[in-house]
Amino acid sequence: MQTIFQLVSAAALVGAAAPCERPTEANLRAADSEQMRIIIEEDAKAQAELMHPNYLLNGPANVVKRKAELVAMLARGDIGSERFERTVEGVAITGDVGIVMGSEVVKPSPNSNLGRLHPGQTLKRRYTNVFLWEDGKWRFLARQASIVSP
Repeated sequence: MQTIFQLVSAAALVGAAAPCERPTEANLRAADSEQMRIIIEEDAKAQAELMHPNYLLNGPANVVKRKAELVAMLARGDIGSERFERTVEGVAITGDVGIVMGSEVVKPSPNSNLGRLHPGQTLKRRYTNVFLWEDGKWRFLARQASIVSP
């Protein structure tokens, strides 16, 4: 499975980074996959590049954060996880706005913010990722992630 994930991630990286003529569901899904890869691999540099300057997060720790703070958290390992699975359940594009919604299963690493709040737990979440189409590529604009009861 790791090899399949690496291949999908490589395809997503190409789709998310390469300028395209127009937004499509395929390149929106690729951008969403790239965002997931960034979190799994704790790639703060790629996160900063993918995020729009006005990025805003309403996160699973019940706090609102902006781009600079989130990139710093990723660089410090505060967003690390031992397990991260995402199921896309809905995708929509309206003009230059793309929305991806679904569910996630995450086991935060012990030293992460969520790992300290929920030690040893595997968390189920609902998420919404919002992207903005600019200069031939998707920019990560906003995210809502909420922990849901089992």
